[in-house]
Amino acid sequence: MKATHTEPSMSGDRYLNSKPTTLPHILFDRVKRYGNRVALRQKRYGIWNEISWKEYGESVCDVAAGLIDLGILPGDKVAVLSEDRLEWFYAELGIQTARATTVGIYPTDTKEQSSFIVGHSEARVWIVEDQEQFDKAMATRSKLLQLETIVVIDKKGLHDVEDPSVISFSELIQRGRDLREKRSELLEERLNDLNEDDIAIYAYTSGTTGDPKGAMIAHSSLVGVIRPAARAIEMQEGEEILCYLPLCHIAERVVSILLGMTYGATVNCIEESETLFENLQEVSPTLFFGFPRLWERLMAQIEIEIDDSSWIHRKFYRSALNIGYEYSRQVLAGEKVSAGLTLLKKVADWLVFWKLREKLGLRRMRFAGCGGAPVAPRVLEFFHAIGVKIQEGYGQTEVSGFCTVMPADQLKFGTIGKPLPGMDIRIADDGEILVRSPGNFQGYFKDPEKTAQALRGDWVHTGDVGEFDEEGFLKITGRIKDLIILSTGHNIAPQNLENLLKSSPY
Repeated sequence: MKATHTEPSMSGDRYLNSKPTTLPHILFDRVKRYGNRVALRQKRYGIWNEISWKEYGESVCDVAAGLIDLGILPGDKVAVLSEDRLEWFYAELGIQTARATTVGIYPTDTKEQSSFIVGHSEARVWIVEDQEQFDKAMATRSKLLQLETIVVIDKKGLHDVEDPSVISFSELIQRGRDLREKRSELLEERLNDLNEDDIAIYAYTSGTTGDPKGAMIAHSSLVGVIRPAARAIEMQEGEEILCYLPLCHIAERVVSILLGMTYGATVNCIEESETLFENLQEVSPTLFFGFPRLWERLMAQIEIEIDDSSWIHRKFYRSALNIGYEYSRQVLAGEKVSAGLTLLKKVADWLVFWKLREKLGLRRMRFAGCGGAPVAPRVLEFFHAIGVKIQEGYGQTEVSGFCTVMPADQLKFGTIGKPLPGMDIRIADDGEILVRSPGNFQGYFKDPEKTAQALRGDWVHTGDVGEFDEEGFLKITGRIKDLIILSTGHNIAPQNLENLLKSSPY
């Protein structure tokens, strides 16, 4: 091994004094603590509907009891195929409260991809959002011999379906309520038996090199990433979060469900993907995670509007941006910023930048995260110049989301930050990044060969190639499978060259 970097473990966390060890136990602890405070919001038909923590908990209990009434047993799997909406949250926690495992499916997956995941995971119940997703389920249902029930969240256009194995989400809720009235002790029994080693989710990874792999992730792994992630981003109680990435994606799960639930945040589900930027402006979240493409689109949106503005507005903007860039350059370089430039930056912020941040929905942004792919340095430089510090991070499904985050007070573009507290990252002799984390997964479902390749002892082999710089910042240089081995024996990562090209405006 070439290098190992370990961040110190954390001391106690005042929001997790009781240290619940499973997701449902965290939820019900928060329900008791926060009661009628707003937990979730969702925009429907132009109106933001609010759900309290108490209502959140009741709906989760109803779903759990409804699934038990359908015959779901501990260890069974339940698939969810839907866009982000309140029912996704109820389903996730309801499934787990019943001691079952959630199998998330991307709403953009084809019927073949969806059918493979449901069949491979052996899901007995499949929750689908609407007619479009229902059609995917019905197209391949005859091949899914273990599938017993399809639950439809929105039955618009499906009211004429007469099939005893197809029920609505509202029927599932009602069945749960009826069962809870008859046998109120059922859920308590399941919760008492639920433990941190139970598998909470199957997270199916991309199938670009074959069929998707089902990463088995226990409650202990998901709970294990909460404290390190929260400390790294300086999570505060009562954050406002915008939920827009698919909830089956590990990053959105960690941010909107895990962190949101643990720290009493209000999570806002967007109306639909086309209204993302409108909803971003309305909510103005304090915590937001985006892929590079989203930050690029926000930057392009500003540039387009500036180009369409008057000459005087363009002049003010360009002058302010030049000031912001110079101020940012000196701050990032660790230079002492002169009083004159500091004053000019404050004037630029007052005249231009705060309006830009407000227009984009970034005025309250306390943590702006970015990950999932390399981001062009010019994007990071631009947002830093207008007063938005984007903190890059790195992680994988196999480590329950995140294992590095850029320190807010020590941004270093071109790297992906430092290891989260309590996590170990090593660079192997061939340059591969290895991670030992409390969030490590338990292997791939029904795939011991690939499990043995990815999980060796306590270390997850990420497949990524990287290196630490002299200050302990991690850099990704490529994928192990893409390395070009020269006749001299040296390994060359083509992604490093590709990433340099991204900085060119051409």
